[in-house]
Amino acid sequence: MLDLYAPIEPGNSAAGFRIGQSLSSIEPFLQDVSHVDYAPDFHLNAALAANKGALVLRDFGGHGGVTIFFGSDVVRLVFSAREQLGSIYVFEGYLGTYEGVRVGDMLAALSTSEALEFDDGDEMYYRLDGDGQYLPGFAVVAVAAETSERASTQVTGYCVHDWNILRARA
Repeated sequence: MLDLYAPIEPGNSAAGFRIGQSLSSIEPFLQDVSHVDYAPDFHLNAALAANKGALVLRDFGGHGGVTIFFGSDVVRLVFSAREQLGSIYVFEGYLGTYEGVRVGDMLAALSTSEALEFDDGDEMYYRLDGDGQYLPGFAVVAVAAETSERASTQVTGYCVHDWNILRARA
């Protein structure tokens, strides 16, 4: 299942996983798993630093679902309360690409081929259509930067998603 070289398909897949996939379809492939119920005093950064396999965290973010972290957060899967995969995040250590651009490359490599706009609420860049509306299913994780500064702004991750799946309640 986990494929660190898989290409990113906006709205569909990344890292060998598909949006809408059930949690039960992934669980048999998890190795070296730690299960934790999230609590306010849980130290996520320390747990991720020590994580060599998969960390399964229940109710992280308060959406009632499960979040699975692979390694030190190279790949993060967020499942809804209905146990459907709603978002796939990939970060440093992921070797797949979107439009030939890897995590760690400069944001300017993307912004020349697509219009991007930073969303302060989500703290990610979204692709824009010809009318200036967000295209669904994909976002670029990078710090906010003026267009002129994007040449030196690094892509720190990607997010493939269907927010409607995560909004649905059990």
